[in-house]
Parts: sequence; structure tokens; C-alpha cells
Amino acid sequence: MAKRKPHEEQELPFVALMDTMTNVVGVLIIVLVMVGLSVASAVKKVLSDLPPVTKEELKEIQDQVKQLPEKIDPVKVEEQQKQAEAQMKRVVEDLKTVDTADLQSKMKFMDLDAFQKQLDQRRKDREASKVETDKILAEVERLKALLDKTPVYQPPPPTYVRLPNPRAYPEKPNETRVLVAKQGVLFFNQVKFLQPILEGMDKVKSQLEYQKVEYAPFAKLLEGILGSPANAQKAWPDIATLVDRVQLEYVALAYKALVAGGIPPSKALLSDIADIAIPTRQTMQAVAEAIVAATKGDVSAWVKLDPARSPAPPVITASAAGGKITFAWGAATKEVKATPKDVLGYFQDLAKLPGIANVSKARTVYDATRIQALLQRAASSPLLSGSYGFEAKILPTLPYVQLALTPKSGGGETIEAMKQPNSAYIRLLRDIKADPNGVTIFQVMPDAFEAYLEARKVADEVGVPATWEFLAKLDLAVNVAGYEVQRLAPTPPRAGAGAPGAVTIAPPKRSLD
Repeated sequence: MAKRKPHEEQELPFVALMDTMTNVVGVLIIVLVMVGLSVASAVKKVLSDLPPVTKEELKEIQDQVKQLPEKIDPVKVEEQQKQAEAQMKRVVEDLKTVDTADLQSKMKFMDLDAFQKQLDQRRKDREASKVETDKILAEVERLKALLDKTPVYQPPPPTYVRLPNPRAYPEKPNETRVLVAKQGVLFFNQVKFLQPILEGMDKVKSQLEYQKVEYAPFAKLLEGILGSPANAQKAWPDIATLVDRVQLEYVALAYKALVAGGIPPSKALLSDIADIAIPTRQTMQAVAEAIVAATKGDVSAWVKLDPARSPAPPVITASAAGGKITFAWGAATKEVKATPKDVLGYFQDLAKLPGIANVSKARTVYDATRIQALLQRAASSPLLSGSYGFEAKILPTLPYVQLALTPKSGGGETIEAMKQPNSAYIRLLRDIKADPNGVTIFQVMPDAFEAYLEARKVADEVGVPATWEFLAKLDLAVNVAGYEVQRLAPTPPRAGAGAPGAVTIAPPKRSLD
């Protein structure tokens, strides 16, 4: 039997394998060491690059980490993705079934050229608006420049304002007018102005009466009342005799009433009617109409003319019975036949009773032309001084000659002058205050209210009773009262007179303020 080889020869490959594995392990260890060194170096670098963290910052970061959402399960994510894809497929299928026919039909009407034209028009409008906007901005800049150059507004000085203090007006006031213009004030006291004029007229009163009466000035008046020139000229001799004591308008109306009633007018009868009219306080026309009615048997119109008022006993009574009429004037009673002649005779006898006879002669109607001539001479006299000159005028509808006053040059005082302690304006105010019935009436031009406030302030300081009113112009008109003249035109209707029985409102009474 052959002898086996030694056992060492069979273990050699295992040893080589072990050497190889040892080498591999060593290499791996070296690699691991190197990797570890590299990782340590990288970590060290990262740590060195990180900024230092305080404990508070670390705690804040840890809190933020805790607030992060939980870890997402990949399985759930995959399931959600599959559900989303399935939903998307359903939406796509739904979109395929949408009806787009209406949209397509509308698309056919879309005209790109029209849209382009609209776009171009809008562009032009925008450019035009830009031009207008530029103009407005330029105007704004111009106005700003003007505003910068505009001086600062300085308000005017305060205006004197007084509260009204209504008081009773004097029963017999002595009125002084203070006419206020923009430049100053003018003074006018009608009583003082007329006093020297009236005194001069009183001295020559007889020269102002009618010396000769002419028909021509009264022709238009009489022809209008009596109806024709022929009637007026026929009546003139009877009417003219009363020219110096009764308005010829009233005489002509009485003449007309007598003619209409069938009674022949005469100078004597017209004179009797004028005398009867005064105590009855009636017009000659009313008396003439009552006489005409009485001659026809109707005495009611005559009784209505009774001047007495209840409860006083009547002055006029009349009654008809048995073909006779019994008339009474106070205690004087007379019975006459109810015939026109006898009734007319009663009124002629009545005019001769005391208290009735010639009472119309107590009045005097003056010749307007003579008064006018006298006043024109007085206007040129240097003895009449004042702030106004005047011109005498005859107005057809007025029973007085009227003076048209015009301010003289240099009359009155300016606003500054009247404020001086001893100015004529202040002296005038003191004189008015000293008069128990003295009143100042400020007549103010429309553009002179500020001047009035200054003048009124001075008057209030003096303590003068006053009131005010607007004045259209500085020219004034004053009637020469006390010297009645004949009207050359019919009496104008009384202002505010309405139908009989109509309610009228009286103008407010003047009062001090």
C-alpha cells in the first residue's frame, strides 16, 4: 500500500485564501478609515461654516421641527396619485361631451377688421383725451401761478350795525330830512325851508288871487266833463264865477247833474249848491243830484246827506205827504208844495240860513300862474340860502304849486367832515334833539347804505330820535300848502281805492327805530 502524502500539502489553498481575505479586510479597513477621515473632515467643515447657535435659537428650531407634518406614507401618496389620474380621465371624457356649437357660431361673427377699427378709434380717442388733459394740466399750472401772485385778501374794516328799537312817532313831528348820498349828507327841514317863502307870500296874498279868468286853461277839463266844446263854452259864464272859491271840476259836475235832471243851471244856483255842500261835507255833484231827486218827489237822497252821525240827532229830515214836503235843517222847518219850483225854492232859501250863507266864500282858490311867477322870483333871491335850489311847477292834477328842489353845488357835508366835533351835521342833530317834537328822517340813496351807517352812528351818539327810508334820487318835491290852486285835470283816483265795500289795508304807520 502506498504511503499517503503529508497533510500540509492539502491546507495550502486555505491559507492563501485567508491571506487574501486578510488583505481585503485590511484594504477595507483602510478605506473605511479614509472614508471616516473624509466624513469627519466634511462634518468639521460644515460645522465650521455654520454660524454659532444660541440655546434660544436651538430651542426655536426644535419647536419648528416638532410642528412639521408627520411623515408621508409612500403607499398613500401612490393611492392619491392613482385617484387623481382617474379623476383627470373622467374630466377629459366630460369635456369631450361639451356642446361647443354656440361658441363656434359666435366665433363666426367675430370680425377682426371691426375689432381693429375699434382699437384704432379707441387709440385716437385716447390721444384726443390726452391733448385735452394736457390743456387742462397747463391751465391748472397757469392758475397755480396766478394764485401764487395773488395778494393775500385783507378783509374790510368792521361795519357799524345797530339793532332796531321801534318807538312811537310824535303826533306833531317837526321832521328834518337828512338825505344820504354815497359822498355825504344833505340836510332839509321842510318847515324851515318853506317858512320864509310862505311869509313872503302872505305879505302879497291879495296879488295872488284871480284878476282875470280865461277859458283856455280849463277847456280840456270842462270839455271832458260836459261832453263837448259847445257844452263847455255854454256853461263857462256860469261856472267861471266860482273860480276863486271852488274847484271848477266840482262846479262842472254839479252843472252837468242839474242839466241831466232838467233844472236850468245859473250862477246863483251853483253858488247856493257850493254853500250847502260845505256844511253837509259832500261834493257839489252829490248835493245837485239830491236836489234834482227832491224836485221829483224823492227826498231819500237828500236825507242821506245828513252830516250828523249817530247817536247825535239828525240835522236833515224830510217827509212827503198830501202833495207837500216838510223839510227840516236842525230846528229850522219848512213845508213846501211838492212841485219842482217850490222844492227848488226851498234849497235856495236854505242857502241863506246862518251857517250856510256864503260859507264857500271863506275858501280862496288862488291863481297858479301868479304864484308860480312869484316863486320863480324868490328862487333867484340871494336871501334864500340852503342846500337846495328850487323851481316852481304847475301840475294839472295837483291843487297846489309844487317846488322841484335840486341840491346846490357844495351843499351838505362829506362823510369825513360830518364826523368832526363841531360840524354842521352835529350842530343840526343837537338842535333836533333839543326840540321835543324833533325827528330825523334819513332818506338813503340805494348805493349809499354804508354812508348811512356812518351818519346814523353819529346820530345815535348824539341821541336823536330817527327813522330811515330809501330815496330814489336826491331831487325832492314840496307842495306849497295853504295856497290852493285850480286843478286843470280831473282828480286822479285815490291810491288803494277799490270797489264799494272792498276791504283795504292801510299802509303801516311811521315809527322811530
